[in-house]
Amino acid sequence: MWEPIRFLLFSNVETFAAFVLMLTIFRIRALDFVWPALFISLIMNLQSMVLREEMSLSFFAPTINIILFTLLITTVVRMPIIWAAIISITGTFLYTLFQAIIIVMLFGTLTSDMQTSPEGSLAQAVTSAWVLAISWLLFKFKIGFTADYESLRFRWEHVLVVILIIGVLAASTFMFYVNNFPLSILFIALASGMFLYYALKTERDYYKKS
Repeated sequence: MWEPIRFLLFSNVETFAAFVLMLTIFRIRALDFVWPALFISLIMNLQSMVLREEMSLSFFAPTINIILFTLLITTVVRMPIIWAAIISITGTFLYTLFQAIIIVMLFGTLTSDMQTSPEGSLAQAVTSAWVLAISWLLFKFKIGFTADYESLRFRWEHVLVVILIIGVLAASTFMFYVNNFPLSILFIALASGMFLYYALKTERDYYKKS
């Protein structure tokens, strides 16, 4: 009885912290969207629990969560869908990297049953606390990327970005299916770096034009 409650509680904290991080990196005030974020977090974690318990398809959950984050940022935050996808992927992957570091520091490695264990909940809580603290510092000192994203809607180079986004989602699903911890972390780090570089490039191009 308590296992589903514990899973939903700590997963909601984790999902909300990831949402705050992804918006803060792009200088968007996350507190303006608390209630929609909490509602979407609950939906995400309910579908994650169903995929894990009923269908044994837990490796699909991260990809579905990124898609839901993208829809949330597009509809509620009012961002162009391409940038919403970039923000979602970057924030989710950076949160995952933070969590991987915390897991290695606390337990040495990731085990297959950690997601359903008290150790996994501890890792979620510690990671979320650190991520929220880092997000607060980033927002307080105005560190992050910013540009006129509305004026940066579909251009020819965004065709390539769309292809990359689809490729990253497919590759991340495969990585979680394979369940190779070091390889997954390497892929996530490279993908995060790629999208952060694109955000930096866009910001520089924007300020050059203005």
